[in-house]
Amino acid sequence: MAVFVIKLSRMDDTPFYRRPWFYIARWLLFLLIVYGWQIYRMGGIPILEIIVDGILFIVFLLLWLAFFAQFVLPVRTLGDRQKIFDRLLTYLSGGHGPAIFIRNGELIKREGEERKNGPGVLWLDSASAAVTRTATKFKQTMGPGVHFIDNGEFIAGTVDLHIQSQSVGPKEADQPFAELGANQDTDEWKQVQDRRKQVSALTRDGIEVIPNISVSFRIRTGFPREGQLGSRFGYRTGITPKDHRNEKEDRDAIYRAITGEGINPNVLSDSPRRRVAWNELPAALAVDVWREYVSKFTLDELFRPDQSVPSPVPQLPPPVEVEIDPLSQPLQIGLKRNNLQENLTVMTRQLNLLMARTIKWLEGDQEDKTQKAPMSQPAGAEPHRKQEPGQATALQVINDMVNARLKKPQVDLLDDQGRRGEGQLPSAEYKLLENRGLEVRSVSIHSLRLNSEIDETIRKRWSASWLSSANAEKNQIEIKRNNMESIGQEKAMRQYADLLSSDLIRKRPVGPRETLKTLLMRTKNIIIQDDQLRKRMSDQQQELEDIIRRIEANGS
Repeated sequence: MAVFVIKLSRMDDTPFYRRPWFYIARWLLFLLIVYGWQIYRMGGIPILEIIVDGILFIVFLLLWLAFFAQFVLPVRTLGDRQKIFDRLLTYLSGGHGPAIFIRNGELIKREGEERKNGPGVLWLDSASAAVTRTATKFKQTMGPGVHFIDNGEFIAGTVDLHIQSQSVGPKEADQPFAELGANQDTDEWKQVQDRRKQVSALTRDGIEVIPNISVSFRIRTGFPREGQLGSRFGYRTGITPKDHRNEKEDRDAIYRAITGEGINPNVLSDSPRRRVAWNELPAALAVDVWREYVSKFTLDELFRPDQSVPSPVPQLPPPVEVEIDPLSQPLQIGLKRNNLQENLTVMTRQLNLLMARTIKWLEGDQEDKTQKAPMSQPAGAEPHRKQEPGQATALQVINDMVNARLKKPQVDLLDDQGRRGEGQLPSAEYKLLENRGLEVRSVSIHSLRLNSEIDETIRKRWSASWLSSANAEKNQIEIKRNNMESIGQEKAMRQYADLLSSDLIRKRPVGPRETLKTLLMRTKNIIIQDDQLRKRMSDQQQELEDIIRRIEANGS
């Protein structure tokens, strides 16, 4: 580490004739020669005029630098403009630091620019964040925007705020179980075997299984609300106290992601996979959890749909956050907001928002608070039915468990035979990702590869048992169909009874004759009002009309 810091602290190897100070000195010398020749040609050397000209030259040079410093970078405050002017002066003297643009977490720079140790500037696009350091410590965490760094400050790491995806495992054309061929390149075969070892796992009965594992993840930063300041890729800023707290949380997540990089102790020190970068950890954890769970099942269980899985728990709506009205907060006067123009801009913006809400309320677009209250269950509605546990293959169970271990703080317990136990356990992987400022969006385990001999055995077994398996699946489908028909009939009868009873309650017929007539008329109206029923029950509709006419004719 000491050698690395010493190398960074050295000056770059740019030849002196290509440095800015030499370029400026060369032109100044040329102008001085022309100026001296012109003075000599005019006759005499007026010392006073030369001194005045020199002073005016320096004054106007500084004025022009200060003027053009306003347009070099997109900054707003006077302090930031002063920093740009200072860096332009250091650039003239050759003591400037790095000037780097960071796009999607990648440095856009000239060669050797990041090794300059003078005061510099970093410009991060809306999908980038970074952490800087000195020779002894990490210094500051930066989100999107323009940032200034001091003398001896360097970039420690950068991150991309986009949703990241990483895939590990063999390529589509790889044959990981094939031996080294006579005409095959040795290095290519070793690369295939290296991809095989990254995801290889053994089932409970000792069969090697090689999948492809894809992980989608991102930095654990929050997204700004509509109309709020910040980056749409996930970085919140603003002026209220809550905005400042949100920005601090996002900075902490970026800091933990960059500074938490580690090493893989199972890999040799000279291997490129020894260092585990911030965007390599989720896939590495997914592989470890995959190997843990696949060892609990046999090969047959991976593809046989006989594993019981619990019904999904209904998701509760997220709590509604109470926003603090910015108009009720005092103006924030500080280093970043230290001029009257910016404060007036903030006040005008909040006044416009208040006026828009008032106009919307006056036009009647404000939501009725009574609609937000939970409504009681209507008569005849289907009551909530508790879902029975479903059936899945062990591979589906493993997919669900790997996702749970990386996305949830608590996960179900599975014993060594893959049976689901009582209670839950804390997920160490989720906690590790949280401490590293990362969140996993999804994990997919797919494209399983087996040894060719095992594949052939499975195909022969399937050919011998496909008919019985198809009949068993047919029986299961018939059972589910009958259950759904029974539930549908029960629901339809309940709705039909509710419609008839509501009509009886409303009309209150007297005597059996009027009651029967009311029920028949209501049934007829139900058929007429529904297009499908009217087409399918035309005969029944005619019979109802005949019965109604007979009742009206003879009263019996």
